Order: sequence, then C-alpha cells, then structure tokens
Amino acid sequence: MPNLARKRYVPYLPDFLSLCERNYAQLRFFLPVNQRAGQRCLIHINASESYQVELLELCKYTTTVSIELISQSMTGWLKPRFEVRLYHDARLAEVLACQQVRQLKAVYSYPNVDMLLPDEKRQINLLLRDWLNLCSRRGYQNAELLA
Repeated sequence: MPNLARKRYVPYLPDFLSLCERNYAQLRFFLPVNQRAGQRCLIHINASESYQVELLELCKYTTTVSIELISQSMTGWLKPRFEVRLYHDARLAEVLACQQVRQLKAVYSYPNVDMLLPDEKRQINLLLRDWLNLCSRRGYQNAELLA
C-alpha cells in the first residue's frame, strides 16, 4: 500500500530571501527618484493596459507601494493588485497583500477554508517577480511620472 500522506511544506528561508532581494533590485528602478507619498507612475504595457505604481508610505527604512493594473477591458476584482513593502536597510521587497489576501502566513495547512496553497506567500512573491520581468521587457521604457 503506497503512502499517500503529504509531506508538510517547510519554507527554505535562503531561497525566499534571495527572491525578495531580486524583487527589491528590480522594483527600485520603477520608483521615482524624488519620492513623496502619493506620487504615482504609469508603466505602459500595451495600448490599452498600464500598471500604476503608487507610493503609499515613506519611512526612514521602508517604503510601501501599491501596484495595480489599469485596463479598460478587465473588471475590477480581476485586476491584479499588489501591496509591497521595500526594506531599504536589508534590501528586500516583500508582498504584503495581493488581491484580497492580506497578512500572508509563511505556511498554510492544506486544505484550508480559503484554499490557499501551503507556500502561498512564496507563490505571490514569485508572481511579483514575473510582473517585474514583464515590465522590464515590455513597459519600462514607457514609464510616465504622474503628480
């Protein structure tokens, strides 16, 4: 009889920190040089879609930003939206919220009520990495600073 028990997910911290370091290194290029809270930047991906990066909070060692898709063809609850905190002293960027999921745990039991993956926090930070790669390849040259 095969053993069908699932092995419990255990996060590998060096891998996660490496991911957060790479996200920080890429995300800082999308932030304005003279930063102030409320400042926004549009990154055009194509003719009908852009991403808006807004500085929500600026502190001595951290910056919190919101990243949201601006699209005429997509309904509100389907639009990707991240809230990311940049830790300048550690040079890390971590997703605080994605869509309606806030305060992500490092590990979730599975199955759970919200049907989140055991490594949901890592998966959402991987999604941020993919988004940053998309913007680097397609939209960074078309960044537009808004007041």
